[in-house]
Amino acid sequence: MDYEKLRKLLEQYPPEMNPGERAAAYARGEEVDHLPYSLLGADPAIAEIFGCTTSQMDHDFDTLCEIIRRKEEDFGLAGLNVGLGLRTLGAALGSTLYIPEHGIDYVKTYVLTDYTDFTRMTDANPYSNNILTPLLELARMLKERFPNMPLSTGVTGPISNAAAIRPLDSILRDTRKHPDQLKLLLDLTVDCSLRWVEVFCREFGPTGVGFSDPVTCMDILSKKQFDEFSLPYLTRLIHGLEDITGVKPGAHICGKTSPIWTDLADAGLVSLSLDNCENLAAAKIAVGDRMALAGNVAPVDVMKDGTIDDVISACITCIRQCGDNPLGFTLDAGCQVPLGTPRQNIEAFIYAVRRYGRSARKGQMPKGMQGLYE
Repeated sequence: MDYEKLRKLLEQYPPEMNPGERAAAYARGEEVDHLPYSLLGADPAIAEIFGCTTSQMDHDFDTLCEIIRRKEEDFGLAGLNVGLGLRTLGAALGSTLYIPEHGIDYVKTYVLTDYTDFTRMTDANPYSNNILTPLLELARMLKERFPNMPLSTGVTGPISNAAAIRPLDSILRDTRKHPDQLKLLLDLTVDCSLRWVEVFCREFGPTGVGFSDPVTCMDILSKKQFDEFSLPYLTRLIHGLEDITGVKPGAHICGKTSPIWTDLADAGLVSLSLDNCENLAAAKIAVGDRMALAGNVAPVDVMKDGTIDDVISACITCIRQCGDNPLGFTLDAGCQVPLGTPRQNIEAFIYAVRRYGRSARKGQMPKGMQGLYE
């Protein structure tokens, strides 16, 4: 399919609900115009589509607001989120980041190369920290500019936060050589994350919170390491977030997670976003009656490098596998939508969910799949 044809087809399936209305009605078990959808971490890619660099988006408030406005207008992606990314807490505690003009940041120097440096870490007080305090001000400015948009926040999982404070190879050695010190670090990351969310909710009201935790996958940790050094801290984070917000959190975990699906459900997650290396149908069978699921169109091979038809086909596959998940399904990318993703592929994704996810109800295959779901 060429782009001109896609544009004409997309016009035949206009949305009948806004994202907030759709999500609320779907959660109540009502039929909605089409399945909820999201595009994980897509803001940098969308900024690029709109002709902006990531630096412009991050440092020019008016540019950011224009991206937010156009993102909703062009792609139906609404809402404000000011959260702690994968390396934000590390930077708040004293690690230094390299932030390119256009691209994704990374840790340049780690604050905790030796556990004797523990006391050198900065206090992560959201009201006085040079990284966190500007985020509170950004949230305040965005809410003033977009008073009718919901405002939310997010955090990072404990062991992934630790990997922005101390090098990952050191953390993996710590699981054998310095387990007690590592556990102190993991407790600190949970304390800091909960402190951030508590302050955020105090300033802006209760909100649902999600988190990402790429390091906790089975491509990096053994199951034994996960059980000792991730699960207890994840559980404390999940329960703490629920205590603060009144709502159980959801999570995205990159990589292989099938060996820990039951553990994550037991820990109290309300939803799980899956990497494209995992099978949505298998997750539905394993934990679909305990968690909502999301995913998992391949971000690079399909969203960035695939054709319009590749995107549509991948979306159909995801809906076929999980569109009738008992606790609900959100069509999404399997991981962060990368820079270089073309506009036509994002529009193909939206077309697919509007057409094939049409007339959706939690626990039932969307009516848009009739004739395809055989």
